[in-house]
Amino acid sequence: FYTLGPLVTDIAPGYDHITSGIGAAQIGWYGCAMLCYVTPKEHLGLPNKEDVREGIITYKIAAHAADLAKGHPGAQIRDNAMSKARFEFRWQDQFNLGLDPERAREFHDETMPKESAKVAHFCSMCGPKFCSMKISQDVREYAATKGIDNIDSAVAEGMAEKAREFTDGGSRIYKEA
Repeated sequence: FYTLGPLVTDIAPGYDHITSGIGAAQIGWYGCAMLCYVTPKEHLGLPNKEDVREGIITYKIAAHAADLAKGHPGAQIRDNAMSKARFEFRWQDQFNLGLDPERAREFHDETMPKESAKVAHFCSMCGPKFCSMKISQDVREYAATKGIDNIDSAVAEGMAEKAREFTDGGSRIYKEA
């Protein structure tokens, strides 16, 4: 069977594509065979080309989420590839693996427009010093240089080292700038 929606809440005019996308993921998980997209203009007006695009992308996400929830064979492959591309800072692969490569490139280039940013080992959200993926890579490198095979040991040793630095620095939590 197929269905339009369903909206999981009715208090979000202008965002019905999102509320119905949530519902679509749920009914897709339960076996609905055909999801019919809803646009942001549902109940408000006639959709334009961009509204249709938003609805379709939302439903691509919903359908994929349903496939993941059902454990559909192969559904996880693309997510795993994206996670690996993100961890390795392969920006072009991230764009291309996404459901909407054009939007991903547009958002990325809005804050990091230079071509060199396409090979940066950080994103504009956390920057180079606070990137969780970069920190994870640094921890792995630290473990490798110290000859530590067990990552848990590397973390414990690193925490102990930081604790010594804190104590040696006077154990002050707040420092004046």
